[in-house]
Amino acid sequence: MTTSGGHQAQWWHEKTLLALGLATGLAVSLFAGETLHLNLVPDRDVLLKGRPQEVVVKIDLSAIADRQKHRRTPLNLAVVLDKSGSMTGAKLEKAKQAALQLVDRLTSKDVFSLVVYSDEARVLVPAQKVEDREALKEKIAGIEAGGSTALYAGVKTGARQIQEYFSSKRINRVILLSDGLANVGPSSTSDLRRLGHELAESGVSVTTIGVGDDYNEDLMAGLAEASDANYYYVQDTERLPEIFAKELGEMLTVAAREIRIEITCPDGVQPLGFIGRSEKFENRKASVNLSQFTLGQSRYLLLRCLVTRPEPEVARVQVRYTDELDNGSEQSAGGVVKVRFTDDPTAADRSVNTAVNAEKVLVLTAVAKDEAIAQADAGNYKQAAATLAAQNRVLNEAYAAAPAAVQSQIRAETNNLLDFDEQLVNGQYGAGSRKALQSQSYNTRNSK
Repeated sequence: MTTSGGHQAQWWHEKTLLALGLATGLAVSLFAGETLHLNLVPDRDVLLKGRPQEVVVKIDLSAIADRQKHRRTPLNLAVVLDKSGSMTGAKLEKAKQAALQLVDRLTSKDVFSLVVYSDEARVLVPAQKVEDREALKEKIAGIEAGGSTALYAGVKTGARQIQEYFSSKRINRVILLSDGLANVGPSSTSDLRRLGHELAESGVSVTTIGVGDDYNEDLMAGLAEASDANYYYVQDTERLPEIFAKELGEMLTVAAREIRIEITCPDGVQPLGFIGRSEKFENRKASVNLSQFTLGQSRYLLLRCLVTRPEPEVARVQVRYTDELDNGSEQSAGGVVKVRFTDDPTAADRSVNTAVNAEKVLVLTAVAKDEAIAQADAGNYKQAAATLAAQNRVLNEAYAAAPAAVQSQIRAETNNLLDFDEQLVNGQYGAGSRKALQSQSYNTRNSK
């Protein structure tokens, strides 16, 4: 475990939390980093002897919310804007308004570039420090719609502009906006996911904003997820300025970035993977990369493990990250997840952590939504409705035991599933329904 000096009050607070957790029968393991706190909690910490059992470990990371220490990281931002014919009218005008407001909030320490695309991608504003705002805004105001949708080329061109001023001391981000299907150049979800992975490996993330009901949500979500960025479904174009402001606000309050979570399971523990995530284990080891944490943000992973031997250690977790509140220093936090064994079934049942169990059900609900989407895509609407109805029963079973803070989330998800179930049964499930369902799943699975 790595801690910083002079944090005795924080240490005492966390020790008190640990004692409270044990006193109430909940497994709480807190490991402090400089800016990110790692919290490891199994969904049960007492297992029955004599048979293999599954344990779900919540790997919870949260950033401190202390704005007094915050030092704003300069931005290297490329806006990639769809100006194809379908953007004519309110869509393009609101997108331009959002971009104009964004420029107003940048400083001379930031780098801005603007790429527009239709039949081909074109650099309208080459990467430059934000010094002459009026000249930048004049370029944005003059954009007119027309042509097809060369989305892949637009992202690649935006990424090249990022490289002009790329620095590990900047936040390097592409913001992509589109309202239509990519129909020029590479256009499959796998193509865009691959591009997202490549950009993430080079230190660039891609936030995607889908407008209306005609774009390919799998492609847009896949690109954002591959680079661990945000994905927005915007049905009402009036919300575009709000979305741009939200995205910029997150970038202006980054507390930690370049986060790498390394998980190792010992002999006697078979890792079954992460719920709702695609990262794989090899030789009982896996790593997950996250792009950034903003002040006060929390994100978590749910790790499934099959414990086959009566040994206490389930997993070791090590987190390394760049601390933006400490001049970009490299920091780390680590800990070990342990359980106990008993012959008493009652003791095992009492050790269930109802909060982690409820959060597990919420992420499994996101997985069920993805399954229902696939079934509906294949024309099996009744099967899709049945999948959602079955998951709704699971949510209802988890509701009573869940903490009050999670009950509200369960209630909201129950209402969502009932609504989509009704749409599927009545044949009202369309492009907007699919996008809403998929957007909800994306945000739950990625703790957004």
